[in-house]
Amino acid sequence: MRRLCRLLLLLLVPATLHAQGTLRGTVVNHVSGSAVTGARVTTDGTTNAAVTDDAGQFTLVVRQNRRDITVTAVGYLPKSVSVSGSTESIRIELTPTPVELQGLEATATKAKASPSTVTRHDLNRFNGIDLVDAINTVPGVFMQSRTPFGGMHIDIRGYYPSVSGNSPNSNGMGADVFLNGIPITDASGNTVMDDVDFSSLGNVQIIKGPASSLYGGAIGGTVLLTTVRPTPGQTTASENFLGGGTGLIRSNTNLQGSDGTSDYMLNYGYQNDDSWRPHSQSQKNYARASGDYQISSNSTLRGFFSYNRSYEELAGEIDSTDFYAAKPVSDANYLANNSHIQLTSVLSGITDDQRISAHFTNSTSVFGSSRFANQPFAHGFTDVTQFNFGVRSAFGYTGRAGNVGISGSLGVMAQRSNVTSNGVFITPAPPFTERPSASENYAVNSYEFTEWTFAFQHAFSVTAGGSLIKNSFSIQNLLKNNQLFDTTVVRTNSFATVFAPRVEVAKGIGANRLIYASVSTGYTPPLLTNAISTDGTVDTLLKPERAVQYEVGFQGDIAPHLNSQIALFDLDNKDKLTSQTINSITSPINVGEQRNEGAEVSLSWAAISDPAKQLSLVRPWVSYTYTNAKYISFKSDNNNTANTVDFSGNYVARVPKNRYAIGLDAATKSGFTLDGTYQFVDRVPVTYDNSTWVHSYNLLSARLGYQAKLNTLWQLNLAVGGDNLTGSTYYTFLFVGPNYKGLAQSQDGGTGDGYILPGNPSARVYASAGLSYQLK
Repeated sequence: MRRLCRLLLLLLVPATLHAQGTLRGTVVNHVSGSAVTGARVTTDGTTNAAVTDDAGQFTLVVRQNRRDITVTAVGYLPKSVSVSGSTESIRIELTPTPVELQGLEATATKAKASPSTVTRHDLNRFNGIDLVDAINTVPGVFMQSRTPFGGMHIDIRGYYPSVSGNSPNSNGMGADVFLNGIPITDASGNTVMDDVDFSSLGNVQIIKGPASSLYGGAIGGTVLLTTVRPTPGQTTASENFLGGGTGLIRSNTNLQGSDGTSDYMLNYGYQNDDSWRPHSQSQKNYARASGDYQISSNSTLRGFFSYNRSYEELAGEIDSTDFYAAKPVSDANYLANNSHIQLTSVLSGITDDQRISAHFTNSTSVFGSSRFANQPFAHGFTDVTQFNFGVRSAFGYTGRAGNVGISGSLGVMAQRSNVTSNGVFITPAPPFTERPSASENYAVNSYEFTEWTFAFQHAFSVTAGGSLIKNSFSIQNLLKNNQLFDTTVVRTNSFATVFAPRVEVAKGIGANRLIYASVSTGYTPPLLTNAISTDGTVDTLLKPERAVQYEVGFQGDIAPHLNSQIALFDLDNKDKLTSQTINSITSPINVGEQRNEGAEVSLSWAAISDPAKQLSLVRPWVSYTYTNAKYISFKSDNNNTANTVDFSGNYVARVPKNRYAIGLDAATKSGFTLDGTYQFVDRVPVTYDNSTWVHSYNLLSARLGYQAKLNTLWQLNLAVGGDNLTGSTYYTFLFVGPNYKGLAQSQDGGTGDGYILPGNPSARVYASAGLSYQLK
């Protein structure tokens, strides 16, 4: 009998081996294209299973008579896939669940802190075409804009560079922003988002502070914008329209398709808003093409191209008297000069993703962009032509060493920005002298980066990495003291190479809970314009601002269906930049230290979450930010004279101490959705001496939506909503400075143009309709 059993086994084993095969694949988020870590891949009807690694990759043994596999992951809809007998590698795209937890990202099975995430649903909680309201529900993030849809500035954990002149009030500095892997932030650190189509976004990730070794350690953090991806297996054409008060119009014409090996999306968008103040119209034209093509089982090519035209009229700042009276007034100086920002831009990039072996991958991107800007302002004009180009390449590794899982990346990024600028500034006080400018400059930013996670037993992990950062710029100032200068003189400043390390330890607790602690360092160089004194000379001795961030936190479930994210941070910023004036010449200098300490909390309770029920979703949520930001050592200048003002111990201007948002998401099985959001922003100082504050405000918004499939080919989307439903008086941007006199208008005893950019104090109602047709 034993001999017979052995004989049967010998006959069966080769047959069994012959009937099995190895299936390799990658699981990605179909909205963002990012890897899905911790997804479970199961062969239907068997116990065979695999879990995807940090690159979203898996290897699974399948039998030839088992053609179907099922993929599941936290935060995604399950997906079944039929596998052909010839398939050796497959790409599987998972669809996120219709409603995700606000400001939270599920940790799945990896013990590693996650960045905060804004989903497409979070954007649609409001009008869907503006990022400000949605991103301001994320703890620790405060986005403002100088015009209805332009001049965006993102402050993360209260950090922004305090550089000379009006630079603290310029377009977003301090955080690096990427769109589909293409840097929106140029090589000098300046970020312009007037030409970014926020209605196209499917996912926004925010890395707070210098907490990522992979993006150069900017002190303010990193914001990764990713456009929405086509629905897998469908080709659709759609038309979407939104209209609302103050002449708001938005349309999107879209064609998209996806099959097993490629996808594409073509979109044209037009947008107009007349706004509520004189001379504050906004008009946008967006054209975009993007797509992925799987060249082979181990190679995918991704491309992105956009052409954008943006026109934002500038109504100017006002003082507190007109602001609190909710008067629809504009600054006369801005009106007299037809002030506006007209921007034409092109952004493009190509990325090659390669699976080199079972353990090694590479992703290489080449990118380029150009911007042409014309900006008459209250006291002059500036014309700027800018070209940016660069490359980013990262090698990834996933494997094991005994019982230790190892994953990491090693790469490099380099970017150059060529900037030609000319204009004139007219001093807004007698004798009304003119200061013309003309310069041809460039900036280079490069960094090598690496980050490695070691996953030990008992869900304990250590992540370590760093960026080796190099910045330089060259200025060819064609004018000096308002006269033609020696155009052969080129001044170059190459900052010393800086290493910015980061370490994080994390411990998983149970299936979906995590505690972590991290220390990271950051680095923000001054802009090109910060190095030029008012007499045209160039300061080559400036140092970058530096920072160290300490953070501890918790992520995960604290009770059944109650998810949370809690973080405590301490961001210490040194070598702060300001300006000093000697003999009527204003120059930038390094002076001072700033410390931002705070707490961030998100809570989300899935009271009902069952697609089978008529009331399928009820999810209340709350987010809270506490920021205690103070100048530790900060002066008006470094002259140390009787006129030097010491701001040490004061609160940092434009950083509210308390902010919170409360919301409710609800949905029905029949296709109705209801989203309501209440936001509160605490009072805030606008001067370094803390003599002037702007009051707190609150905003209430709501949106009712309906989605239905008319038949197998047609789908209808309808929505109606409103912003600022309680008619609050609030600001969209605040100008800051050393004292009130330098900010306020002359009728209020100052020498400035005002310091408050007001929001619409009346409720604005909007409605939208979308119709899509499935071509195949």
